[in-house]
Amino acid sequence: MFMFGTAVDAPEEINEKVNKVSEWMNGIADKVFEFGINLLIAVLIFFIGKLVLKIIRKILRDVFNRSNVDVGVVRFIDSIVKVLGYIIIIIIICSQIGIQTTSFITLLGTAGVSVGLALQGSLSNFAGGVLILIAKPFVVGDYIAVEGTEGTVQKIDIIYTRLNTVDNKVITLPNGNLANSVVTNYTKEAMRRIDLSVGIHYEDSVDQALKIATDVMNGCEFLLKEKENQVVVRELADHSVTLQIRMWVSTEQYWPAYFSMNQQIKEAFDKNGIHIPYNQLDVHVIEK
Repeated sequence: MFMFGTAVDAPEEINEKVNKVSEWMNGIADKVFEFGINLLIAVLIFFIGKLVLKIIRKILRDVFNRSNVDVGVVRFIDSIVKVLGYIIIIIIICSQIGIQTTSFITLLGTAGVSVGLALQGSLSNFAGGVLILIAKPFVVGDYIAVEGTEGTVQKIDIIYTRLNTVDNKVITLPNGNLANSVVTNYTKEAMRRIDLSVGIHYEDSVDQALKIATDVMNGCEFLLKEKENQVVVRELADHSVTLQIRMWVSTEQYWPAYFSMNQQIKEAFDKNGIHIPYNQLDVHVIEK
């Protein structure tokens, strides 16, 4: 009876095993087919994402180029957009083919925060450099004054700006501080006004001094006569009557005109008997 029962049960066991193997094979085939479909979709996502990223980068480059943004900034931002774009594409592809991206995104975010904290100062300077190159409060060649320092802008980098002083010293300023400071640009405009003050004795004729100063101003070779130029009584000071010469010149001729007017005013006043007072101390000795 035992042998007979074994002979009867054997085909059923074989059929069961065959069915399991068949189900397993079918499951593998389904998974392979599903993976193949997902892989095909992932490939499509990659090429479509790459095309979209290329279009976005082109639009950004065109916008920045029309805004006359520095080439170095355009290239740097384009590189950042490219890297971030490919990271997003890779995350989408991994999610499509079944790879868990939650941990990857968390790790990426943590790394970004850590790097941001470590490079906080540098990132601030970088942001300042981008703002300077986009807004252009000054460009290379401008003469500026900021935080008690002044000089000609020699170079604008992403992190630092370099000034060259009149005595040929190089000053390096962090862009983060520079972008948040009050900057005086002396050469941005094509014209500047000279405000030259000079004092005369109270005993001298104000009308005569005004006429002499006006004649000297009108005779200056650097004067822009189409502008409103004038000589006025600016102040009645303690020891002198202060006249002020307000004359417009081209920016590049500011200092030659300024120095020339100082010399010519002094010579003209001396020639016509107009005295320029200077500080003096009178000592009276009382004898007892």
